[in-house]
Amino acid sequence: MSGTVYVVGSGPAGGACARALLDRGARVVMLDAGNRLEADRAQAVERLGGGQPEEFDPKLLAFIKENMPASPEGVPLKVSFGSDFPYRGHDTFLPMEAPGFAAFPSLALGGLGNVWGASMLPVLQDDIDDWPISLADLAPHYAAVLSFVPLSGARDRLASTHPLYSDRYAPLRPSRQIANFMKDLEASGDALAAEGITFGASRLAVRAQSDGEGQGCLYCGLCMYGCPYGAIYNPATAVEQLRKRDSFTYLDGIVVEKVVEGNGRVRVESVSTTDGSKAAFDADRVYLAAGVLPTTRILLHSMGAYEVPVTIRDSQYYLIPLLRYRTPGDVERERLHTLAQTFIEIRDERIADRSVHLQVYSYNDLLPSAVGSFLGPMARIAGPAISQVVGRLLIVQGYLHSDLSSEVKATLRSPRGGERPTLQIEVRPVPATRRAISGVLAKLARNRRHFQALPVTPMAKTALAGRGYHSGGTFPMSASPSGFQSDRLGRPAGFKRVHVVDSTVLPSVPATTITLTVMANAHRIGSAYDGR
Repeated sequence: MSGTVYVVGSGPAGGACARALLDRGARVVMLDAGNRLEADRAQAVERLGGGQPEEFDPKLLAFIKENMPASPEGVPLKVSFGSDFPYRGHDTFLPMEAPGFAAFPSLALGGLGNVWGASMLPVLQDDIDDWPISLADLAPHYAAVLSFVPLSGARDRLASTHPLYSDRYAPLRPSRQIANFMKDLEASGDALAAEGITFGASRLAVRAQSDGEGQGCLYCGLCMYGCPYGAIYNPATAVEQLRKRDSFTYLDGIVVEKVVEGNGRVRVESVSTTDGSKAAFDADRVYLAAGVLPTTRILLHSMGAYEVPVTIRDSQYYLIPLLRYRTPGDVERERLHTLAQTFIEIRDERIADRSVHLQVYSYNDLLPSAVGSFLGPMARIAGPAISQVVGRLLIVQGYLHSDLSSEVKATLRSPRGGERPTLQIEVRPVPATRRAISGVLAKLARNRRHFQALPVTPMAKTALAGRGYHSGGTFPMSASPSGFQSDRLGRPAGFKRVHVVDSTVLPSVPATTITLTVMANAHRIGSAYDGR
């Protein structure tokens, strides 16, 4: 389609970029593999979402909770309503060898937005001082993204360092565990601030209250499995809304393999997920938003850059259980949401010269089995005591800046015998990771009287690289790009009409949550389209 721009991928970045392009008057075609939830599970979700939580059918609940075993390491693979559809097909169309790397690409409509934790926090300028753009460049696009993405949050202590960038927000009701925890934090707020610790209500892409866009949170406790009410923002739903616009076209069943630029045009070479047939599209411009792993392989394949390693920047993910000194009791029967409920930001040069981000979760129904798994045979003896433990337990998910995380290399192997090239990932842990996490544990322990909780150090777990799905940076933006770098508009060196708008172009990955910044940057790049 002459004069049309193409967006590759339907995840958070693709949706944000497409919206910006449409607002600039572009005609947009989105190419996507488009995997969807199976019909029987979709019907179960629809039935659950049509009623109140107290009316849920136990059989339907068990059905959508399948395939989510929990252990002290967390959940091996977060699925959506019991289905692995967000990851399905990647081994066929995006072959990868990745020992020690725990992330997978997605071929789903909505991408990994089907299984994300919905956390939405902007970066600090100090954490992106190696970027060729500033927080001021991102600020209007944070606001633009939050004009169409729901936001739960509060104007609290956290807002002093991390602006809300929106007037369209409402708080979610905290669980009783978190309400008590936040009360203790507030009582020690000044002392914690002196320790470089800032805290506040979590910022989530969740509709806290019903409005014209849909149902608000009903505190059904199913967040970890998927929201049957659609209160958690899903890019798949956003794409369906874009399809109502005359200048937007969505084409699924397509995996893009290569882009070739010439004569002021871009040829997009693809393969069908249905029958394996090849197809090519002629584009005015192309915006790659397939996610760091698919986008990296598209670019390396397009450049013929085989056997040449590029660096993946990853934000190290880890888990720390916090055992509170007291419990509100009977947490298993509380109506609550089970996403992150409190954010804690740490600035302490004794730990790192970058900020540390912590997300605090209260009870969810996966915790008893995780605690039981940790206790092993002792779980039978512990019996009712497990209930007492989970009533006191908060789970902290931590993230580090990519400067403090494992070194990860991605290399596209030369295609052989007509097979698709394989993306090989190699991970090398670095001592800085262990030192930083040890520093965080020590920091929490030193401030235990303020938290009224003690970190359970023996149960703390450092995940494999990639496990947090906060990765990017293989073609980082640079003021003067060369080699495997991109310019401020995400154009890799040597390209004029191919823009990368997902995390692939982030020069580093701050510890704060990645999705809001990726969406804002994608919107910024899309907004620069001038029709030429």
